[in-house]
Amino acid sequence: MWPNHERVIPQAFAGSGTSVVAARAHSVEPSGNGYLYGYEVDTVDTVDRNGQRATVLTYVDTGGTHDQNSAIVTDPATGEPVSVWAYPNDPGLPVLPQVTYRDAVAELLTTLGMPVTDPVLTVAAYRPGKRAVVRVDAPERTLFLKIVRPHRVAPIVQSHEQFVAAGLPVPRVLSSRGDGLLVLERIRGVPAGSRILDIADDPRFVASLAALSGRVATVPMTQQARADAMDHADWHRRTLVAALPQDAEEIDRLYDAIGRRSIGWTSATKQVVHGDLHLEQVFVDEDEPWRISGLLDIDTAGWGFPVRDIGAVVAHLVVTGLWHRSRGDAERGAAAERLADGIARDWVARNPGEADRIGPAIGAQLLAHAGGQATTGSANGIQTAEQLLAATRAALADAAPVLPVAGLVRPRSAPRV
Repeated sequence: MWPNHERVIPQAFAGSGTSVVAARAHSVEPSGNGYLYGYEVDTVDTVDRNGQRATVLTYVDTGGTHDQNSAIVTDPATGEPVSVWAYPNDPGLPVLPQVTYRDAVAELLTTLGMPVTDPVLTVAAYRPGKRAVVRVDAPERTLFLKIVRPHRVAPIVQSHEQFVAAGLPVPRVLSSRGDGLLVLERIRGVPAGSRILDIADDPRFVASLAALSGRVATVPMTQQARADAMDHADWHRRTLVAALPQDAEEIDRLYDAIGRRSIGWTSATKQVVHGDLHLEQVFVDEDEPWRISGLLDIDTAGWGFPVRDIGAVVAHLVVTGLWHRSRGDAERGAAAERLADGIARDWVARNPGEADRIGPAIGAQLLAHAGGQATTGSANGIQTAEQLLAATRAALADAAPVLPVAGLVRPRSAPRV
């Protein structure tokens, strides 16, 4: 899956006064007609007499996204031009460099009528070419700067206005600009994932999540929800097979099963959904963590299949459980798994006529996560990907799956699909 960019990256840094020492694979995702490969690049400043070292997050884009912030280099392996750029000079997010420095952010917020002093900046989220979120903490206030592609600003502002009008607890947009910048207020509460031990066995949280989905369905939107792991199944399949060639036969079998079991879904069962739901997008009350107090990142919202939101939540909890276990926290790992099982069971109980949809919805998301883990090339990433394949087998084993706990690992003799 990973091409040889050992010559491409040094060429991009040539003439900059910086020498490349090493590069490690970081991430990969689709980009136009190609891929966007992320690397952690260790460099040495050859101008500085002290030879100062640094690690630069660098991207090689084979999909044709170029601008003045990119170095255009010919890939010797293909003979094709590729674009190489370093964070924060993201060609898709032209305003990003302006919000990564304290003085620039302070000046920016002053011009927008929200002055701050001594701001502390934290990158809360970053998807190259897609979006970034920078948290600004200052004595006067806490704000979030959301950076998106410029053409996405107006639709996002409209979505926030529609959700607020429908009584949903989303952050208000305090200011926006056509260059891709939105300023959002801080919402009340804490991420639900941070209170996993409190909510794992509380049916009130599961009921609150179901009620939240019901309220989202009332928002008067007309656009389609963002394409998800099921829509991009072909890309995720190719990525996972390339990363785990030894499991190619099983991966194809799992994706074929998901395709067979979802082919008959009709638009009659669609409603407005979040589009990328997981527990880091859901905020809860600090004193009563079963009570949902906020909802983030509604950029993805629109018409879609509600079971896909549930599949996304459950799969993210499975990954969260594995993450906790890999760090020796079996208690939180088991809590995440129990909550995943509880949410899946609740959805089936509320939608008995569509019980056969939950397995494919969960499975597609699990396989997408597996691809993300496997493409890192690390031993831990490969192990996690294998565990997610096992979890996918379990999710597809029955029409109304019961996800296994204790690390979600089933023996190779488990039923095949």
